[in-house]
Amino acid sequence: MSNIATTEEVKIDILQFVQKFEQDFAEAHQLLRDSKTLSVTEAGNLSLRVPGEDKIVIAAFNGPKNGVAAVVDFELNSHGGTLTASLKEVAALHIAILRERPAINAVVHTHSPYLTAWSIAGRSLPVRYATLLGNGTDDVPLAAWGARYATEPVVEVLQKHPNAYATLLANHGPFVWGDTVIGVARQLVFLEEASYFTFLAEQLGGARELPAGAYEAVQLGKQKYYA
Repeated sequence: MSNIATTEEVKIDILQFVQKFEQDFAEAHQLLRDSKTLSVTEAGNLSLRVPGEDKIVIAAFNGPKNGVAAVVDFELNSHGGTLTASLKEVAALHIAILRERPAINAVVHTHSPYLTAWSIAGRSLPVRYATLLGNGTDDVPLAAWGARYATEPVVEVLQKHPNAYATLLANHGPFVWGDTVIGVARQLVFLEEASYFTFLAEQLGGARELPAGAYEAVQLGKQKYYA
């Protein structure tokens, strides 16, 4: 790949950007493996917005080209790397999320076992695990089923839930978005852990709601200890 400069406002060496992405991707991949957040087949992919341009870099967790990034513009034309048919198909949904959330940069999709089970059950993930309160009190919403990687159901969720940082695509699996490659991977790990604990609680008579004022108490604690 040749070096390509972006707009005058943000100049970036695209080759170095891709190399850094692939390094961070490898770290994120290992984190998801170690935490058993990936399925047995390790199906999934992760993308990052190229600053100042309508482009993403994206790579898959599995397959012969796993960890190898492709640079794709928002019109789905490959600008570098190897863009497989499968990766091009899912890239459309990553791009749709980034269009709806211009302030975020990274998107990850997996078939994480417990989150995917909630999606197959047709259930949103309720906030019952205190760790999730760091992102608010809203449940992780369920997007309606659509044809493989159809953008409409997920876009509809983003429009209806402006505070959502993830969605469960019905009968498919989770999509999570955030600021950085490592950050979005960690967010996915927290969600998979929450979905596992909440599932166990359901078997023990039901996952109980957090007490009134729990969110506010968590925010006060963060201010006290992390200021």
